Amino acid sequence: MSLAAAQGERPRRPRLTGSARERQLLDVAERLFTERGYEGVSIEDIARAAGVSRPVVYQHHGSKDGIFVACVRRARQDLERRLCEAAVQTDDWAQQIEAGGRVFFELVAADPERWVLLFTTSASQNGELSDQLGALRFQTIAAIADQLRSHVADAVEEDLFAFAYAVSGVGEQLGRWWLRYPAVSVDQVVAHYRRLVFGMAQAMLADQLSSSA
Repeated sequence: MSLAAAQGERPRRPRLTGSARERQLLDVAERLFTERGYEGVSIEDIARAAGVSRPVVYQHHGSKDGIFVACVRRARQDLERRLCEAAVQTDDWAQQIEAGGRVFFELVAADPERWVLLFTTSASQNGELSDQLGALRFQTIAAIADQLRSHVADAVEEDLFAFAYAVSGVGEQLGRWWLRYPAVSVDQVVAHYRRLVFGMAQAMLADQLSSSA
């Protein structure tokens, strides 16, 4: 028995490193945001759930908007990493697009509430917060354009990004549709995605693609 226990004192929690504390705060905040929505969570809620004081949360993330953006950034970086991992499995652009779609919809299926919160917008998110979330969304779109660039002869950046925006939009809107029809299987959703995206590819990039589906 420890001296603290023998004297009836509450044992001290081990002190977390700065990076470990930051991950803990993000885990706690994401859970609360997912459960209650962005509007339903305060810095006090996050601090209480994490077992820290409000200044600790401010120290790591500055504000409620700051920690929300950090949650979104982490989620999008995870998506982008998975998209890159799927893309390197094949050299064919069509297979890469389909594999990316499957990664995305498996993410939606695994945790739809998290996807709705972190990958879609809210009417309450405006001003600087909206700008920051938009910048994170653009990074995902840029990752899609990067994957396609090596397959497009004499790639025109305007065309690549127009297509990448369209691909992102198809994925997001199909995800919203799928939440209304959850009985539809992942395979069926991916099939819808494939038909829509390949149709756009033929319409927008047919003359530039170095290989076909």
